[in-house]
Amino acid sequence: MKKSKGISPLIAVVLLIAFVIAVGSILSGWFVSFTKERVSQAKEKGETDITCSYANLYISDADWNNTLGKLSLTVENTGSEDLSDFRMVVIYSNNTVDTLRVLPETTLSPGGYEIFYNQSGIGPCSDISQVIFKSNTCPVDAKDEIESTDISNC
Repeated sequence: MKKSKGISPLIAVVLLIAFVIAVGSILSGWFVSFTKERVSQAKEKGETDITCSYANLYISDADWNNTLGKLSLTVENTGSEDLSDFRMVVIYSNNTVDTLRVLPETTLSPGGYEIFYNQSGIGPCSDISQVIFKSNTCPVDAKDEIESTDISNC
């Protein structure tokens, strides 16, 4: 019987080099698209962070309406960016938290102010510990908070 030989070392080296080049081409194509995507995401986040660093809110007045169970907040945009999509975060003395949509649904321009109030009823004012008012446009920078002692008629 005749013994069969394997492929010659020269052909094996050529095949190995071709395989490495093919895998390298595939990986480099993936890496380029992955890098472009990540750079684009980082650029977008950086632009948002820079824009939001100029955003700020100030609660100048807070008033409780016991009959309606509504808290009205007079809020001023003291930053330099248009803000919208506002939320009122109510923290109660038992450490529970309600995040509430507010009315009116509006855009607050720099230097502008508006009186906002909660859409749904909240617990008695005596149970409120703290209120945070924020814009989901820039939730980290565009916010202000008050303690229950700052609320009139509470």
